[in-house]
Formats: sequence, structure tokens, C-alpha cells
Amino acid sequence: MSALRAVDAASSGAAHPAADTTSADDSAPALLGGHWPHALSREPMLRVSDVLQQLGNEFPALTPSKLRFLDSNGLVSPHRTASGYRQYSPADIERLRFVLREQRDHFRPLSVIADSLEALDSGRMHLAVTPHAVEDTAQYVTPAELAHAAGVPESVVAVLEAEDVVQQRVPGRFERACVPLVVAGGAYLAAGGDARSLKALVRAAGREAELVVSASAPSRSRGDDSSADALVSARADAAVAVFSACVHERIDR
Repeated sequence: MSALRAVDAASSGAAHPAADTTSADDSAPALLGGHWPHALSREPMLRVSDVLQQLGNEFPALTPSKLRFLDSNGLVSPHRTASGYRQYSPADIERLRFVLREQRDHFRPLSVIADSLEALDSGRMHLAVTPHAVEDTAQYVTPAELAHAAGVPESVVAVLEAEDVVQQRVPGRFERACVPLVVAGGAYLAAGGDARSLKALVRAAGREAELVVSASAPSRSRGDDSSADALVSARADAAVAVFSACVHERIDR
């Protein structure tokens, strides 16, 4: 944690115990293995978007950049896929919640939070965990909720589902992450496009997305998410420009 202490040297001051914790005897042996919280699952099952959905209501300022920052400073260590994407476990979510509360509620610098996490990891400090807090399913919405979030009639969601543009991920519910696609799909239909043509566009975009993921994988595998994100953004903008140019070229003939 020396890097953390160097970052926070100017602001750390004296270390304080973590909020709402009970300190054990500092001489007690570290009998617990792994990272706190020890009782929660460490299976990596959640994407960055899932993490933002689960923690967004409590921490509305949380962003992918903030998650990368906490990861790079060693406060939480999510699993990395072969392509370099982060995947979080329920235990990671609770660890993130602890860090973010310490920052927001007690204004503690990262070095002090890191010391508290080390104490929790070793069993020298204890903190009650409420498992239900990490079992949030708010990332899934009903068709009516999806339509409301996208500002379209529910019939548009039904059309998009029928054409396989969006799919239910759990019975009766869609991922909230598909709201932008529903917004775009609704605008396309409102502009006179038909559902079958929209499906073809979505498939083409999906193929392009796969190429972008492959192209950005080397940067992500090196932990260089900034370069990977910049590539994804630039490639998306370029794809939109190509599509727009093709449409206008045909119109102007």
C-alpha cells in the first residue's frame, strides 16, 4: 500500500478506525484468508455496468473511471477476462461500498481506507455485512419500465423484442443497459424506418462492436483502459460518420 500512502501523504493525517467497525486485538493472528468480506461470494459475475446499476442510487457520482481508479490503487481487485474486461463479485461490490462510504461520509483519504481494509482482511477489524445489499436486481426492468425510461410507447418495445433487437434477460424483464438502444430504435421507427431494416442495422452494428472489442483487447489486457475506451469511442464515431456519408451520397446522386 506504499503507493497509496505516497498519493495521500499530504492529506492523510492520523489514521482513524473505519466507520461502524469494531477493532480486535492488534496482536491477534491473521487467521482469515483472502480479502474481506470473507462470507460473500467471490464469483466474478458482474460487469462494470452492473456495478454502476447496483451502486448508482447510493453513489450517483460513481463512474467507470472511478472504478478504474480504485482498482489501480489496489482497493478492489476485480477479475479480468481474457479480453481485459473487469468482472466483479458480490464481495467486490460490498468492498466498493465500504470504500465509497468512507470517502463520502468520513472524508478519509485512500491510505487510511487501505489500512482499514488490511485490518478487515486480516481479521483484526470486524464489520457487519448485509448480504441483501449486494443482491440488487434493479439492472432489470419490465417492458413498461423500459418504455418509460426510453420515452417510447410500450408497443415500440414489443416491436423491438419481436425483431430480436432487444431480448429479455430474465423472465419478463430486460436489462436497463438497453435503454439507449430502445431510444435509438424508437427514433428510427418514428422517422419512417421499418422494424426489419432496423434489425439489419443492429446486426451490422453488432458485428462492428465485436471487431472493436477485439481491437481494444490488447490495451485492456495491459490494463490500459483509457486507450481502449478512446479506441472504442473513435471507432463508434467513425462508423456513424460512414453510415451518414453513405446515406447522403445516395440522396445526392
